[in-house]
Amino acid sequence: MKEFAACVFATMDPALFNNEVGDCMASHDGVHLHPVFRPGQAALDDSSTGKGLGDPVTAALMTQPLALAPGVLVHSGRSREAAAETWLLLAAPDRRTALVEWEREGLTLLRCGGLFSAVRIPAAIVHAAAGTEEPRELTAALRQALDGPVFYDSSGRHFYALTPHSTARLWKVPESECLGSDFFLGVPATSVTAPDPRCRAWWVVPMDGPAALCFPAAVAGFVQHGRRLIATAQAEQAADA
Repeated sequence: MKEFAACVFATMDPALFNNEVGDCMASHDGVHLHPVFRPGQAALDDSSTGKGLGDPVTAALMTQPLALAPGVLVHSGRSREAAAETWLLLAAPDRRTALVEWEREGLTLLRCGGLFSAVRIPAAIVHAAAGTEEPRELTAALRQALDGPVFYDSSGRHFYALTPHSTARLWKVPESECLGSDFFLGVPATSVTAPDPRCRAWWVVPMDGPAALCFPAAVAGFVQHGRRLIATAQAEQAADA
């Protein structure tokens, strides 16, 4: 899978995306890039907002890890899910309504363009780029390639990769769309990680914590990789006809 990710970055057309979107850092393998939260950012800094630790943004980001042993800190899966839920709710028009809708229907409308943007990708492109439609393999491929939250909406057969809020302003990748400030998006509850009779959408790669988003260039490269594979397959079919 590392070879696939390296291929995506190596073959991506830089003209399709401006790498100035968001801060990033390389992981230990030098292949994947991750959004970075900087504690001094104005939007989250107590000194600039005048908000204390009771502010939901700060509370989400200040979730404390468990100390299993001296020097060994681990965030539980539930604490990360709760922190991600708190963070996502900041994009809801009404927090209480969103919580009720998540509980009853598994889905609620969140505003794009403030905390995050969402790249909408046709399922055919995702399956081609991942090389599989099998659920577990698909989850592993998306996690490896994008290293960020992705959910699937079965009503339109689209995947949605959550990216930093400024992504929509610079997105230029054909056959995909980045939803920004003019859009409300039906987002599943953080607990909905498999097909659920209550709703049409579920997380394929759940959020790993607040503001843990896909790096835009990785999403752009993934989409381009899928498009190339589809185009190649179509050309081969036409040649054989």
